[in-house]
Amino acid sequence: MSKKRNVLKAVRIAAAVLLIGYVVLEALKIRLVQDAVHNSILTVLLTRSLASIFFLTIFLEGEKKVPSRRPVKEYLSSLPFAIPALLVAVNNLPVIGLITGLCRVSDSPLWVFLFALECAAVGTFEELAFRGVLFPYFLRKCKSRLHIFICIVATSAVFGLYHLFNLFEGAGFGDVALQIGYSTLIGAMCAACMLITGDILVPIIIHAVYNFCGLLIPTIGEGKLWDTPTVILTAVLGTAVFVFYFVVFFRKKSFRLFEMIKAEEPQDEAPEGDGQDS
Repeated sequence: MSKKRNVLKAVRIAAAVLLIGYVVLEALKIRLVQDAVHNSILTVLLTRSLASIFFLTIFLEGEKKVPSRRPVKEYLSSLPFAIPALLVAVNNLPVIGLITGLCRVSDSPLWVFLFALECAAVGTFEELAFRGVLFPYFLRKCKSRLHIFICIVATSAVFGLYHLFNLFEGAGFGDVALQIGYSTLIGAMCAACMLITGDILVPIIIHAVYNFCGLLIPTIGEGKLWDTPTVILTAVLGTAVFVFYFVVFFRKKSFRLFEMIKAEEPQDEAPEGDGQDS
């Protein structure tokens, strides 16, 4: 165990040093490519990949080998609960605009691919940090369903406020305020999926798809993002999914992640209403 911890520590230090080194180079206005948009894609891809490695080592170091209370079949049965969140992520793509020609991707397939990698890196970093490390840390202190609900709200709010850093990158206050709002909601949705499935890969995929679909046109495309049908569909779907997870949270009898955490601490009590999964 100590050998594994030493390896993870060494990798974490290396990732941190490389990340700091690149931030210094960026501060010196050293670009990887001349095009500003392409340079931003490569910069975010590189920095978030290094940050992902950093938090992955923390995540792996914090994991304990505990006996699973539920077989694979029951784990797989929890995955459909993530489908509504995935629908929200996919709906972030302006499908109607792309079909009708109101908007289009204006860059090459290579940069679409690199942008997809950037979104995957951002999703991996942020989910490892917030749903992989922060959320389970506070979840361990929960004793009831109400505590778990507060934990989801609080950690999601922290995730939303994290986007205040965009102010230092030149974003307007109004845009950042809006981003804080929807990031908090997306964070809560990802936390619910993590709680139910107990698998960090689920919120990572949802987050990456959400970013890719929502930022593809603004980053490497052009045209009108929003039209009346898209706004209506987004509002209806968003409300329906919010209600879905709210109902699931208060009606579902047990949560996979909470069970896994409490298996490490058998003396702790399960949340109110604990029992066999519904």
